[in-house]
Amino acid sequence: MAHLEVHSRSGIKRCNLAKSKVTIGRHASNSVTIDDDKLISRHHCQIESTPSGYVLRDLDSRNGTKMDGLDIVSVVLRSGVLFLVGGTPVKFIDDGQTVAVAPGQLPGRDPRQAGSRSSDTLSGDEGIDIEDAAPIILDEDEVDPVVGGGRYGIGSFTALLKVGRDVPYGLAEVALINARGKTVHGAAGGAARSKDATAEAIDVVRLLMLGCIRSGASDIHMEPKREGGLVRLRIDGAMVEVSKVDTEMYRRLASLIKILGDIDISKKAIVQEGHFSVRVPDRRVDYRISFTPSMFGQKLVIRVLDPHNAPQKLADLWMPDWMYTRIRDITKQNTGMILNCGPTGSGKTTTLYAALRQIDVNMRNVITIEDPIEYEVAGVTQIPVAEDQGHSFHMLLRSCLRQDPDVIVLGEIRDKDTATTAMQAASTGHLVLSTVHAKDSIGTIFRLLDLGVEPYLVASTLNLVLAQRLARQLCEHCKAPKRPTPEQVLRMGRSVTGIDKIYMPVGCPKCFGTGYAGRKGIYELLTTNDALRDVVMNNPDIAAIKKAIDLTMFTSLKEGGYDMVIRGETSIEEVDRVIGMD
Repeated sequence: MAHLEVHSRSGIKRCNLAKSKVTIGRHASNSVTIDDDKLISRHHCQIESTPSGYVLRDLDSRNGTKMDGLDIVSVVLRSGVLFLVGGTPVKFIDDGQTVAVAPGQLPGRDPRQAGSRSSDTLSGDEGIDIEDAAPIILDEDEVDPVVGGGRYGIGSFTALLKVGRDVPYGLAEVALINARGKTVHGAAGGAARSKDATAEAIDVVRLLMLGCIRSGASDIHMEPKREGGLVRLRIDGAMVEVSKVDTEMYRRLASLIKILGDIDISKKAIVQEGHFSVRVPDRRVDYRISFTPSMFGQKLVIRVLDPHNAPQKLADLWMPDWMYTRIRDITKQNTGMILNCGPTGSGKTTTLYAALRQIDVNMRNVITIEDPIEYEVAGVTQIPVAEDQGHSFHMLLRSCLRQDPDVIVLGEIRDKDTATTAMQAASTGHLVLSTVHAKDSIGTIFRLLDLGVEPYLVASTLNLVLAQRLARQLCEHCKAPKRPTPEQVLRMGRSVTGIDKIYMPVGCPKCFGTGYAGRKGIYELLTTNDALRDVVMNNPDIAAIKKAIDLTMFTSLKEGGYDMVIRGETSIEEVDRVIGMD
């Protein structure tokens, strides 16, 4: 039987969840009434029994329902999890589940070890048994709630074999290849492995690599702590805790990764970088290593360069048809410039590679200048930036112009010299693709002008500017409908006309409790025309640019994001997170 334990100053009051839906708040009409000065809303939150488990939903309360210090909208509850209703901690217990780990437990106490019962009760209605447990007086600093799906965790290394998508192979088929291309720990096959500490560390690394393949993780984080270390994966842009390890295991794992990356294991107080690979039956995956000194030792971040995690062609990006057609057509031209903008982690490099693969490399000479080279592309000359050797973006760009290129892919435009040279190349018979750090497509024009590029160069060479963000998609297994609030309707404007429901994240084992599974691009494409070129030539401002593109098929990032909300693909909170609310 699942029940709640409401922790008040007078003790713990127990409420058995005998109904499918239970409401909590200060008003007497609630299933569970809590007398708390910090409760502002009459109906604060509710707990509902669903196929995914018991789900806690905030009822748009004025001061929010909090877990792990964060306001939640909806989350699947795990046994032992604490949440705050106003200033009152409430603990969820389900005898059919494994109790949540120690961070959510009140220090030094197990509330389920009840002593004598008293006759005091909380307000309740039919179907809910409400009882008192042994009184426990709480200090405010003892309340440490844990988010059921908010402090996201896989639980253990071995659990990585069960998460994410299925693959037709297991741990024994994972071969580790060092930086020199030599297989140092081959696929184990059916052979029995030794049980020493080194073999255990090798198995943990294999588990991590296989877990990344299954979950689509983009990074592995190993963080040293005062005692031991923490291993986490970045999945769909969110950090997911895998496991804690003791100090000895952390040391062995770090040393093994250094050996794989051909890194000096004796040095531990400097920045170190390297790379290694993994081979599985269906592909080879590359990993980029970065060690950085921190308070308790070197922190390790491993970037996962798995081509199966990224769209390979423009058609795989799921952008609107008119955007796809326009970009595809421009990549067939002999001259001009396509710029891609957005913050770090917004998918610019993936889009750039997708556009690159659209080009017929057999008929055209394609050269890329990258920092660093993320993926190898057959038939393309790829040149890495090496600032310490004087090989900057600008120097390499000037050099490659003497290599008779048809297409130049420039990893990033960072300064005036690079921008000017790239635009001159675009105006003299080359197609140039590059990225710029700018908030949106209109901001890209101002960014180029701010770098000192002549307005006539911007106006004459720029064909397209694509701005983008990556928004997490709602998990199809657990997303739940809700009625948009008046504030949300006002924010989405005409986009939400006639829509009576949108969807919100819940969280389930399929999505690691996050409520999201996978990511999808939100795009904004600015196409230059004569009116826009005239504006750029004459001290442009935002209003003038918007007026110049008013008759084009321009759709802003925010409008594209809200379209995804209406289609039930993501939540409005996710759109506001990745794009901003201004």
